[in-house]
Amino acid sequence: MSQPAERSIDPDFLEIIEDAALAVPTEGATWRVLVVDDDEDVHHATEFALRHAVILGRPVETIHARSGAEARAAVDRVGDIAVALVDVVMETPDAGLNLVRRLRETGYSAMRIVLRTGYPGYAPEGPIIAEYEIDDYRTKDELTQTRMVSVLTASIRAYDQICTISRTRAGLEMIVRSSAHLFRRTNLEIFSQGVLSQIGALLRTRTSGFVCVQGKDIAGADSSCIVSAIGEFTDMLGKGLSVVSPELIALVDVARGRADPLFRDGYMVLHFTSETGRELCAVLEMTADCKAAEISLLRLFAANIAVGFENLALVEELDRLAFSVPVLGVPNPNAFEAALGSHLTSDRDDKRLALISIGSFDTTVATYGLPLAHKLLLEVFDRLASLSGGATVAIVGEATFGLIGHRDIVTSDLMERVFARSYRVDDVELVAVASSAIVDLRDLPDDRADALRIATTALVHIRQTRPGEPVLYGTEMQKEVERTRQLQMQLKAAILKEGELEVYLQPKVDLSTNTVLGAEALLRWIRRDETIPPDEFIPIAEGAGLTQPLTDFVFRKVADWVHAHDEIEPVPVAVNLSMADLNRPGFAAWAMQRLDRLGLTPRHVEFEVTEGIAMHDAQKAVEQARELKRAGFRIALDDFGTGFSSLSQFSRLPIDTLKIDRSFVSLLDVSTARRSLAAIALMMTTALNVDCVAEGIETDSQKQALVFLGCRVGQGFLLGRPTPIGQFNETFGLTASEWTARVGTGPPRRAP
Repeated sequence: MSQPAERSIDPDFLEIIEDAALAVPTEGATWRVLVVDDDEDVHHATEFALRHAVILGRPVETIHARSGAEARAAVDRVGDIAVALVDVVMETPDAGLNLVRRLRETGYSAMRIVLRTGYPGYAPEGPIIAEYEIDDYRTKDELTQTRMVSVLTASIRAYDQICTISRTRAGLEMIVRSSAHLFRRTNLEIFSQGVLSQIGALLRTRTSGFVCVQGKDIAGADSSCIVSAIGEFTDMLGKGLSVVSPELIALVDVARGRADPLFRDGYMVLHFTSETGRELCAVLEMTADCKAAEISLLRLFAANIAVGFENLALVEELDRLAFSVPVLGVPNPNAFEAALGSHLTSDRDDKRLALISIGSFDTTVATYGLPLAHKLLLEVFDRLASLSGGATVAIVGEATFGLIGHRDIVTSDLMERVFARSYRVDDVELVAVASSAIVDLRDLPDDRADALRIATTALVHIRQTRPGEPVLYGTEMQKEVERTRQLQMQLKAAILKEGELEVYLQPKVDLSTNTVLGAEALLRWIRRDETIPPDEFIPIAEGAGLTQPLTDFVFRKVADWVHAHDEIEPVPVAVNLSMADLNRPGFAAWAMQRLDRLGLTPRHVEFEVTEGIAMHDAQKAVEQARELKRAGFRIALDDFGTGFSSLSQFSRLPIDTLKIDRSFVSLLDVSTARRSLAAIALMMTTALNVDCVAEGIETDSQKQALVFLGCRVGQGFLLGRPTPIGQFNETFGLTASEWTARVGTGPPRRAP
């Protein structure tokens, strides 16, 4: 683990307090506070914050050390140090903890130790707190002058009491042991049981009592629960505080805010509040009056309980954040990975793992907003948990669920039942479309990270090849995934070397004159005599982040073609842009700079984008298209009519041309042309004042129908097949007689 970079001290750390608020020093010894930190600013800030501080009638004297070794030497030299403020990370990531361990091992058990760090992520976990007897943990930013004096007051009070009792009472050893025992508690219920048993041991009595925890529930309402009980209160375990008598409830209210135990009406009440807002209250029935010495012991023990409760609340909050999605309150990837590891080592033979991706989530966010989309995720979570018979369910990614359960339950049938019915959220009926990868745990490796990686790879493959389906990851799927992996590696190599990748051009033709007006660049990949279709390798390139190198490859080949025919004015070449490109920050600037270096201008290059750019959540892609448009490049919207288009979105898009999808063209006939979808699309281009190109023209009848409808430009096999870029001019520069002999019509010609 590398040492984190130092952060500057928060200005609040140097908060000024009016002198009148500080106690007047009295004569006598000082409280020595050891400051251990490798940041000189922390030393100056601490010295400044404590310059006038008076705690329990004594001023504070600071002793400074910059490393663990310096700190040990200072302790050995001075000896009487009340509190050590220790940085967690110094010369090594665990230097602070090593220092604490050394101090405790060499007998400095009375010294109070407060860990400090600039990063909350370095907070010690519960077992470490117990092992090293750490009294408190604070981030540097939160230790304002007021908070620091408060922390030191509590720590020095505990130190003073420990020292006093160590000289006068044999009960000190029991208090230290019981506090350490409490600090080892891993949850609130066990901690509270320890509180009752240790108080009983201190008072040498067996009595009745309970521990109640109070706070806010998920909805923000006040709630309470009795988490530990003995004697006559045993039957109240797990119930709210309202089940006890009104007199005891009144005692609990009176004890709020008191640092000392409250003795009244035959009961003793201890009350503590954590910084997270939770309250812990211990109520014990007293059979006899406590002596002064016992009250002193209880005060000291109460101070230790307060520190333990605060630390426990911190650890539980960190655990909650580490293993749940804060916004939704459901298990997160950490929780799922831990459960997966447990299943892989115990009962993997009859268990399955499923990863489920909600493909419609982005659309839901775009249409109804994120709060409603989050509610949809909760509805899906609840239905998965309910129908899977108590299987492990977690959210493991954006709109992606993880499920582990018995192989007879985790099936494609389960996925269909979960998503067959619509979801009703805030009076909105929603259909969740999900892609699911189902894997037998026995087919996965022992390592949980590797197992999850394989399952994730399967899910990605399913989303690309069989979206919206639940698929069992079996032998055939493994072959598909392996092929995808191999193609991904080989595509990277193909980009770097010549020979496998080629650029083809397909002409765009004036339907009335057969004049070639432009061309579309199409990428071809021939690997070991196998032609890999674009609809297979382009998604692989998008998933592997290779679309920009592929786009650059096309740029270079177009530039070579243009400069090889300087004597001829070239037709503009349309280059397809992936959404992966347009969503990459700075892509437009890179493209314009690259084209400029290659000597290409808007006369030479145009761009085509898919309808995905019109989606509501693709603002970044839209802005990059606008940037290209502002630079003079024409933008065409490809495959119009097959995706997410809506008229309201075209005002956001810098579109010059609509390309009518081949599915609209394939059924065209002159007799039915006016009633076709192509006719509607053409009317839209007129209304929107943009150009139009019809794709997929393969028959003369289709061409005639488009001319009849007023379509000027077309593209398709009838007009010219994709041709290697180096042969394009020769192919479409044929004489009329030669072209007529081949296809029976006049050839496309270059525009003058």
